Amino acid sequence: MKIYPYFKPLFLFAIIAVAVISCSKKEDPFVPADPGLTLELKSDAGTGELEVLSVDDVVVFTVLGSDGEDYSEMASYYINDEPISGRTHIFAETGTFAVKAVYDDINSNVLNFEVLAQTERALTIDAPRAMKNQTITFGLLDSDGNNEAADATFYVNGNAIAGFTFSSSSDGTFEVYAEYVVENEMYTTAPKNFSVYTPKRKVVIEDYTGTWCGFCPAVALAIDTAKVATNHISVVAIHETGASLPDPMHFERVQDLKDAFGIGGLPQARLNRKQKWLDPYNVNDVLAMAGTDTDLAIAIDSKITGANLTVDVKVVYASGSVTGDKIVVYLVESGIIYAQANYFNATSGHPLEGHGNPIPDFVHNDALRNSLSDIFGDAITETPAYAEFKKQYSLEIPAEYNVDNLAVVVMVVDSDNNAKNSQHAEVGENKTFE
Repeated sequence: MKIYPYFKPLFLFAIIAVAVISCSKKEDPFVPADPGLTLELKSDAGTGELEVLSVDDVVVFTVLGSDGEDYSEMASYYINDEPISGRTHIFAETGTFAVKAVYDDINSNVLNFEVLAQTERALTIDAPRAMKNQTITFGLLDSDGNNEAADATFYVNGNAIAGFTFSSSSDGTFEVYAEYVVENEMYTTAPKNFSVYTPKRKVVIEDYTGTWCGFCPAVALAIDTAKVATNHISVVAIHETGASLPDPMHFERVQDLKDAFGIGGLPQARLNRKQKWLDPYNVNDVLAMAGTDTDLAIAIDSKITGANLTVDVKVVYASGSVTGDKIVVYLVESGIIYAQANYFNATSGHPLEGHGNPIPDFVHNDALRNSLSDIFGDAITETPAYAEFKKQYSLEIPAEYNVDNLAVVVMVVDSDNNAKNSQHAEVGENKTFE
């Protein structure tokens, strides 16, 4: 049984004083999502991820804002990061070209073009990163955009395959190229790489905690141990202000989460939202699930332009989406220095023995700052096997947040709020399916 130490009023006042002084910066507890402005770049050459052109083709670009305005004349345009004049461009040379538009420091999506000579062909791969046993389709486009795959021979890892599709029952990286004939001459494309993977489960660890909670550091220490043991975890620390002591990382809707998941007195920890992780927080409870094979994967691509954060999330299922599944998108911040109550200060042999009570310079990581989605998730619409469910979120980042320490945690939960898989990425990072 835990014995809670007796706090005299003077000592309680000291904790409050240290806590207030030790805060590194003012923390904004909760800011509702603000959609912000996003830009969509289009061209009259087509809307695919890769468009094929002939030498001297002329392309006209347009830019539409998420606010419904046309920014085509106001935006600046860049090809391979070099500025161009106006929004019309003549592609006078062969090669690959990436085009983007910028308005008021806001970047658009990127359009990719491949300019071909008369005898060249563009090799395409519909799934450059595919799940195990997923069918991958290769294409071979001429300068007019016609697909000549049916008349070509494709080689994967040096071996000719039948037709223009491929699948693998094993994970790995593969190389593909094509041989084709133009006017009785044999040509070979440059090789391209693709990969095959089996989705691995990332366990969600949610730490219900408070800076005033003297036993709460035990969970933080267990999480640190888990992070060393595996990268197949996603961590969210959900802070709550105490009855007498404030917590600057207090999450505004913490009570809604506590009510939904049966959270009582702190500390409390949950695995995959609903499974109790009990004292002594055995890391093997996490490792038993972390990194196991699963049937869905999550990708995150986030960008910051000025103060605007845009998060693009993708979910893919091996067997198609499941009715009732939802997507949860959280913004967390690490590296926050703030005093932490420590009931282990006098516990012989404990890692926090002699660190003080409170610990004045405790580092708080993975603190939940905002929920870009509904805190219990947004519905995932019906999606076929291997097709991508996509959703974009935006948020105006409060000035008080340390952008360098922000990360995005995404989880897919079922109709009963059990987390089926998760993914995490630093803000500004493009993390693909894994």
